[in-house]
Amino acid sequence: MTSADDSGSQPVQIVVVGAASRDIAPDDPRGWRLGGGVAYSALTTARLGLRTAALIGLDDQAADAHELGLLRRAGVEIRSHRLERGPVFENIERPAGRLQIVHSASDELPPEALPGSWAGAVAWILAPVAAELPDSWSTRPPALAVVALGWQGLLRSLTAGEAVRHIPPAPSAVLARADLVGVSRDDLDPAVELARLCRLLH
Repeated sequence: MTSADDSGSQPVQIVVVGAASRDIAPDDPRGWRLGGGVAYSALTTARLGLRTAALIGLDDQAADAHELGLLRRAGVEIRSHRLERGPVFENIERPAGRLQIVHSASDELPPEALPGSWAGAVAWILAPVAAELPDSWSTRPPALAVVALGWQGLLRSLTAGEAVRHIPPAPSAVLARADLVGVSRDDLDPAVELARLCRLLH
């Protein structure tokens, strides 16, 4: 189910899409904080002065998260899409790199949830955290739009109760559509060769 939380009067410049994660946080009264690339990216672009819209997948617990108010106050136009299962992670920082424990994977966020009034945006950020964006998202941005992809969410295997496992980088329609790809060393198995990444990105 999709709900419109806000409606902007000016055309949207950039659309950000993804599921918001709930990241385990013992010092928060809820036991978690809202996170994920969709939230951080939307907040950043809005604070940079771009008219930003975000399609955010949210599970029941995250639907009323106070962090969504922070996005709205920054000027983000939000359309929420309710997920039966949303991504939940426990992040453990170590000298050898971050360890993530999966508490829940995510349902898909369908392209049909996108408001029609956003379809003409000139810039897009596809920010999956749990493989929630199917390849059909590759055809949603206009042909001349600039598309950025947060590759992280397409590079891991998620099983509840287990650590996140890296999966080898592979071609996909979403990757092929991207003009800009963001990825960090924590998203990749150390054995992945740089030459292989370059072949996929050219």
